[in-house]
Amino acid sequence: MVAHGTIAFDTLTTSDQANTGTEKSLDTSYIFNGVAKHWGRTPADGASVHDSFNQSTLTDVSTGIQDFNLTNGFIGANNYSACPEGGLSTNDNVVCAHSSSSAIRVYAYDVGASAYVDNDLNNSAFGDLA
Repeated sequence: MVAHGTIAFDTLTTSDQANTGTEKSLDTSYIFNGVAKHWGRTPADGASVHDSFNQSTLTDVSTGIQDFNLTNGFIGANNYSACPEGGLSTNDNVVCAHSSSSAIRVYAYDVGASAYVDNDLNNSAFGDLA
């Protein structure tokens, strides 16, 4: 079948019959701008990916440092924010850096031990894809 045009709309509306029986609306700009364009969860050893979205590979750089390599990159290295979650203790800090438009470097640092540590890492990023 040949495509003959574009469907344009600003709001998605649905009736939530299964739960409340009421109509609900969502502005499509929220879907475009407000959802994560990447997320991933990796084990402490950095050898595999538990689960991910828009992540092609994982690079275990060294103890406590992993690169989340993206399938579809962002517009530029500084045009998105990476939001870390994770850490195994209250002393653990997980920090993200913008390595490039196609990778997010994640650091896990134990403040109490003053050293990088291997931790399970969770990461999500928001912004405009290239």
